[in-house]
Amino acid sequence: MRTRIKALQHVGLTVADLDRSIAFYRELFDIQVHGPWLREGRRVGEITGYPGCSVRQCFLSFGRNDQILELLEYVGGGPPILPANGSAGAAHFAVEIDDDLDALYENLLAEGHRFVSAPMTTSPHPLFHGRIVYLIDPDGFRIELYQSGPLS
Repeated sequence: MRTRIKALQHVGLTVADLDRSIAFYRELFDIQVHGPWLREGRRVGEITGYPGCSVRQCFLSFGRNDQILELLEYVGGGPPILPANGSAGAAHFAVEIDDDLDALYENLLAEGHRFVSAPMTTSPHPLFHGRIVYLIDPDGFRIELYQSGPLS
């Protein structure tokens, strides 16, 4: 039997330094930070599959409580992975912006932020069409900045 999904509740990213990641996301986006909290004890090890670990956790909300990014810093977890999009097990997330993507890209580039490439226009599709660029966070995760619309 297939389960019907009501909604995508949150996406979680494991980071090397929770405080550094919170600062990065606060600098870039108008977000609310909930936490951080320290999760520890037997049940944390059971649910994560890393007995004896502890986890520092926070939630970032982007103006809506139904669009949440969870950041997790494991103490006693697994080894780092290569988070580039082409690596199996890696992930990225996309945020739709109100700003001019090209101007934002130029400003962030001048501030020293890293990107995979310059912005580009997507191929036309009824679900997704506009300008995109991948911003790289401190742990190497790709954040897709998306400006919707039939832009050139």
